[in-house]
Amino acid sequence: MDSTRFPIEMAGELGGHSFLELFEKKPKIIEFVRKLWIEEKCSGMFLDFMKYCKMMLNNPMVKAEHEQRCYKYVTDLKSIPDYMKDYKLKDNEH
Repeated sequence: MDSTRFPIEMAGELGGHSFLELFEKKPKIIEFVRKLWIEEKCSGMFLDFMKYCKMMLNNPMVKAEHEQRCYKYVTDLKSIPDYMKDYKLKDNEH
């Protein structure tokens, strides 16, 4: 499933990217899927992507790497999406 790609014609951040590329380079998307997508409301490629994300995050080492990408991603953001606020370090945690 790593090489499964969203169609290039798809608008937005998903189009043309493989599941693995998105998982490794777009922590915001993975957290959006992880925290907000509902399996019963997904179908087709979106359901496949959701299951892929869950499968990857079931590996503790892969999950830890993803969480580090999330911490790095939110470091300089002025406006952090609600679903990523857990990754914003408090000033005394630096």
